[in-house]
Amino acid sequence: MNKTTYFKNTNLLKFSLKLAFVFGVSFTQAQNSFPYDDLTLTDGAFNNEVNINTSAGARPFNNLLLGSNVDFNTSIARILLSRAPLFTTEGTLVNARAANQGFNSVDGQRFIAENDPVVIRFPQGVFGNTYHWERVVNSQGEEIAAADSRHIIDPFVIGTRTISQHDSPTNVRIGYPSLRTIFDTAASNGKPLDLLTILSIIGDDADSNGRRWQSMIDDGHNVRDMELGNEFFFRSQRSGTINTEAQWVARTRQVVANIRNRASAQNRDVRFAIPISFRGGDPEQSASGRATHQRYNDAITVDESIFDAIVVHRYVNAQRADGDRPENLTQQSLRTLISASTTMDQSLTYSKAQVSAEKDAVWLTEWGVAGSEDDAIGASFLGTADVYSHIINNNDRLEVERINWFSSLGLNSQYTVTGSRNNIVIGTTGYGDVYRVLRNNLRDSQIFNQVTTTTPALTLAGVTQEEKPLHVIATRKADGNPSFVITNKTNTNARVFVQRNGNREPVINYNANGVRWESLTSATTIAYSDLQSNADAIIVPPYSVVNVDVSFGSDTSVLSVDDVVNGTKSVEVFPNPVSSVLNVNLNGLETATVVIRDVLGKIVYTAKTTESNLKLQTQGLLNTGLYFVIVTDENNKAYFNKLIVK
Repeated sequence: MNKTTYFKNTNLLKFSLKLAFVFGVSFTQAQNSFPYDDLTLTDGAFNNEVNINTSAGARPFNNLLLGSNVDFNTSIARILLSRAPLFTTEGTLVNARAANQGFNSVDGQRFIAENDPVVIRFPQGVFGNTYHWERVVNSQGEEIAAADSRHIIDPFVIGTRTISQHDSPTNVRIGYPSLRTIFDTAASNGKPLDLLTILSIIGDDADSNGRRWQSMIDDGHNVRDMELGNEFFFRSQRSGTINTEAQWVARTRQVVANIRNRASAQNRDVRFAIPISFRGGDPEQSASGRATHQRYNDAITVDESIFDAIVVHRYVNAQRADGDRPENLTQQSLRTLISASTTMDQSLTYSKAQVSAEKDAVWLTEWGVAGSEDDAIGASFLGTADVYSHIINNNDRLEVERINWFSSLGLNSQYTVTGSRNNIVIGTTGYGDVYRVLRNNLRDSQIFNQVTTTTPALTLAGVTQEEKPLHVIATRKADGNPSFVITNKTNTNARVFVQRNGNREPVINYNANGVRWESLTSATTIAYSDLQSNADAIIVPPYSVVNVDVSFGSDTSVLSVDDVVNGTKSVEVFPNPVSSVLNVNLNGLETATVVIRDVLGKIVYTAKTTESNLKLQTQGLLNTGLYFVIVTDENNKAYFNKLIVK
């Protein structure tokens, strides 16, 4: 069946029926929670323009902006995802499936492999923080636990320090060696992980930190980037062997020198970042609080020779009374959430000003946008996309080198864990849905160097606001055409016209897929997809984050959802619907890359072949639902087919 072509005319009745039927949006509910003035609409949507200067070229996207801290902080995650054998120091098995055993857990390793966090931040933010980096000995010098173990018997001594915070005995190494398995698995899957390491400044001296670094190098990790401690600006984070900023600076000098000397002897590059507090410039803080954090920043930045970048942790939260449900958030709180990039920009700009321009690259290694007591509503999810888009589009000024969402599980969780030990079920939250839409479009992409987006102003009681209603990130596909990530933060449809080099494209063909929410207080994600040919603009639904692949010109085959014929070449997908074996006939194609995406844009299958007929066993590979089969030939010509799996 041929896809109906919309937007060939501007008949208002037809257009309104399409919007109500295709997008299925409850306008009454959405309008009630939109915290700005209504936008001016033309034929049911507000108009935007994105202009790409193709002559300015494109650059590789920085994948490190897509990091995600992995942890098992929720009780159900610890129970289901961190089980592994627990032994005594003599090697006797105590529990075959003890909980909270970190990287040793096969289920935990599988979780990381399947959900692909791009960056592993270790040890903080991963499973838990209780790792012993050296041999653990008793007062007689007898080893009672191997390096990188946890849950040690009481008491034990590391060097001259006696430590007693622990649980049960084990000699299982759960730190670096099992971490190596995770990295090897990711590399074999074609998705290599980056490693970001946090050094223990408050707890360990220079040589101990140097041995930690060397231990990871010996286990095969390229430890280049290191955070110099965690959040020393908080008094609660000073429970180790140092307590003042002056002590911190003195020890940090020694730690950095030790590791730099080790790295130099091995011809390795290393970089260090110090923890800056944004609170000194946060108008929400009290005057005394701002002064305290400013004094901290002043004290730890006295010696810029010891660091190369700054670490910032920033969470954008709505102000609400205790016990308030999401539907009771104020309009101001909703504005804070969906325009979280305004708050983030202010905090990053202040933090950068604490150091010289040569040292002000930012590692945003903990961040999130939270809006309800459950930390999961549409405004929070859209605010997350707002921050990502703003940083990516303004990074010439902000200079963010790394971004790590906090976290995969736990605070602002991207994933949910349910089921039983024998049937673990992993789902995604709205945060995870936004992350996947962005990652699936941006990772390993080329991003256009010069893109301008023109949008109408958001107003509040007639006063123009700084925030924007819509964001566009533009990447370049292999054939030179653009692909967009578009975030529509408003309660109505957005119409996006496309210009290339100042000339508007009169005919646009596009394949859009992503997620949306019924309102800013809704926690339920709704999958979204749309295919259009011969349109004059891209239509993006309310409260949504979507990927849009684009081509231009009439009679192009790039977005056909039927069998595609191009001269002597054709692609045929059958049976459709399919329940077991799928055939992809590649008639006349010398070589072909076959990619299958789900409705969220996630790649669920990819292969390169020279065969004329590719057979796929769909059972165990594809769940019931709608998919898109994209075949690219040796000339980078794309053929699209819609596939239904039953």
